[in-house]
Amino acid sequence: MAKVVPGRGGGVLLGGVASQERWWRALGGLGVLWVGVRCEGAVAVGRGVARGDRTVGMAVVQAGVVHEGVRYDVEVDTTRAESMVCARVIAARVG
Repeated sequence: MAKVVPGRGGGVLLGGVASQERWWRALGGLGVLWVGVRCEGAVAVGRGVARGDRTVGMAVVQAGVVHEGVRYDVEVDTTRAESMVCARVIAARVG
């Protein structure tokens, strides 16, 4: 999945289990900040249940798999950290 973020400096958010190497080639020459957002599976399951729109069990499977073989410039863990704390960590690397 790729998503352009309008009005935010032309940033693009990439997500999903796509090959990072494929994205490296496609984005060649662009300044890219690879951000890993982690969350323990059990916590992610609880959040998915609270949302009511997630497939039960998917969060546990994806919690580790989506990060396999991916190199990040910065990582945050939302398991216990507030979203604004994570956002500040990321923003500090963009700045």
